[in-house]
Amino acid sequence: MKKRYMDSRNRFLPLFLAGFAMGILYILIFGKNVARETSLMSRYFFSKYQQIEFASDELFWYIWRSRWSVTAVLWLTGLTVLGTAAVYIFLFWIGMALGVTVTTAAVKLGFMGVLLCVASGLPQFVLYIPAGCWFLKKVQEMSVGQEGGRAWHSGKNQTRFYALVGLVACLLTLLGVFLEAYVNPMFLKTLLSSKAFS
Repeated sequence: MKKRYMDSRNRFLPLFLAGFAMGILYILIFGKNVARETSLMSRYFFSKYQQIEFASDELFWYIWRSRWSVTAVLWLTGLTVLGTAAVYIFLFWIGMALGVTVTTAAVKLGFMGVLLCVASGLPQFVLYIPAGCWFLKKVQEMSVGQEGGRAWHSGKNQTRFYALVGLVACLLTLLGVFLEAYVNPMFLKTLLSSKAFS
């Protein structure tokens, strides 16, 4: 089982990159015109972004509901044999969404758009990426143990440990959402007002 778990864990990066490539191809083949027409990731969008006064508390709760619902669903799938499939689908979907976003920004703003995509993920992605990798590995590990009921027959220790994984994931998500709602808007506004992006 350990060898099977290690083999499946090694698929994480290839699945993410496959989704990323799919997102790029989708925009290049089907969505170039749509990407040019949308106001998302445009100069107009970023010029208006600097003028917006964010209601950080409302933004926090909006992001929290979005992030925690995904985290909770993934954690719950770890208690079933569907956890590994859910992790794989999630990685591919995240990769594709990122590929679509980066390519849209590149089509509209060139290399500067790519830099803005990176900036819009700071500083929260510094936390989300390692925390997400750790969490997905634990979900996948727990799910593999469900086959044949091995996780439940191994006693309460593994179940308690997985409950602790859920609690830590909750706290990390909370911290990431705080960075996303309170720190990132200020960081991005400061960056957009600099000479490099004016």
